[in-house]
Amino acid sequence: MKNMLPKNWVETDLDTVVLRMTNGSSLKQEEEPFEGSLPISRIETIWNETIDLDRVKYVDASEEDIKKYGLLKGDVLFSHINSDKHLGKTAVFNLDQTIIHGINLLLLRAMPQFDGDLLNYILRHYRFSGKFIEVAQRSVNQSSINQKKLKSFAVPLPPLAEQQRIVAKLDELFGHLDTLKTRLNNIPQILKNFREAVLTQAVIGKLTEEWRVGKELGNEYRSIQSEDFREINTDVPDEWVVLAFSSVASINSNLVNPDLYLELPYVTPDCIEKESGQLIKEQLVEDIKPVSDKHLFEANSIIYSKIRPYLSKLTIANYRGLCSADMYPIKTELILEYLFYYMLSSQFLSYANTAGTRSVLPKINQKGLSKIPVLVPSKEEQTEIVKRVEHLFAKADKIEAQYQTLKTKIDSLPQAILAKAFKGELVAQLDTDGDAKELLEEIQRLKAEEKKKARKKSTKKSNIKISKKEIIKPNPEFPLYSVLLNYSKGLSEKELYKLSGLSQHLFLTQFDKELESGMIKYDVENKMLVKVVSK
Repeated sequence: MKNMLPKNWVETDLDTVVLRMTNGSSLKQEEEPFEGSLPISRIETIWNETIDLDRVKYVDASEEDIKKYGLLKGDVLFSHINSDKHLGKTAVFNLDQTIIHGINLLLLRAMPQFDGDLLNYILRHYRFSGKFIEVAQRSVNQSSINQKKLKSFAVPLPPLAEQQRIVAKLDELFGHLDTLKTRLNNIPQILKNFREAVLTQAVIGKLTEEWRVGKELGNEYRSIQSEDFREINTDVPDEWVVLAFSSVASINSNLVNPDLYLELPYVTPDCIEKESGQLIKEQLVEDIKPVSDKHLFEANSIIYSKIRPYLSKLTIANYRGLCSADMYPIKTELILEYLFYYMLSSQFLSYANTAGTRSVLPKINQKGLSKIPVLVPSKEEQTEIVKRVEHLFAKADKIEAQYQTLKTKIDSLPQAILAKAFKGELVAQLDTDGDAKELLEEIQRLKAEEKKKARKKSTKKSNIKISKKEIIKPNPEFPLYSVLLNYSKGLSEKELYKLSGLSQHLFLTQFDKELESGMIKYDVENKMLVKVVSK
């Protein structure tokens, strides 16, 4: 990296440019604010890489707590224990209010000669490029990165004036990017609304209203003696008829032993995308080997999930196969695609969801399905409706494909912008900025002074005489240390976790805190046994 550094830049490590790296407060947290309370950060607080005040809890913090754990402008919160996807997420604090730093995030406070916003961007750059995952410690469902590893990360150090220009440029570019993403994120909902509107207009006759003008349209379905159906909730074109679902379609229940049909496709509700009718997973009976009997269906059937009908899970099967007992194989006298689109529409859904009552049902039975009214045009008009719906859906699909391509490109922009920034290609390097070597020397001098002050405080503390009884007294601030007081030979990390009684997430946070504080350490000779530090 040093050979690639821009003019007047130097490379150092994170430990050098950070004044403070600490765990947060373990004060008792409340869900709702109360008199005198202050917000405290949680993992969820930085979910979108900003400080989200809707995702905090509240604590009763003393003046000492505020002094020790209160966030300052420019502080960076870092998610050091999380799932792989979210590990290393950061947010920089720049709010005009008091917020307490909570235990589940690390706080990184930059040296005065190093811009906190720039630190935040550097950490984002490392996260996007996968550097944190490379060094993370893995456990069930989550990963972690300790302070020692984090402090060792190489950091580019530009002159201070250039740091400020880089931050200003990045703020500008990411602001534009956020605006673009917000607009782009509206497209899926717009397309969803469009498709829903097309289906609604199709099944109530509006989509083909002009097409019907001047045509002598009969309706071969007028002769069908309909069974009872529920009250319709829309106007019906004169040329159309209303029939009960059971009068135009039938549920072909045919339960069979799946062991006899291992080579056939097997459709379950999770194979179908909700609201679209798209089959998103293909599988054979032999892949799943279901135990109980399943429905055997013939080609040209609609497979409809009766479980949670509000999800609108149905698909057309142009093949013979099996489906789960939670689904209805449906055959129809109508144009197959017309009934399919009718069943996807909000018109049908309004009936399926309630099945004659005001409550949303967890499933719809055959009786409820049979009484749903179906608006039926002639076969000629059904064909025209299907053609128009498919034409409009094809246009929507094309726009959606363009959206996905654009989204992929935009999602890759943050990493490209940050990479450019830390190669020195985002803003100009000016001779008037000076050389970062001098800046680094100043930082190192101040760091040395801070360490000297810390050693003096430590010496004063070490001169205080403490009895053995006081040493072994359990310490609520260091619960792992307290557990180890009872095990002179130490414990493995796994044993300590079990005996601590802490959740896995809290254990990892506390373990990192006590390890960094020097309350516990690794006994190298005994291979990872955790041992109380001798006093």
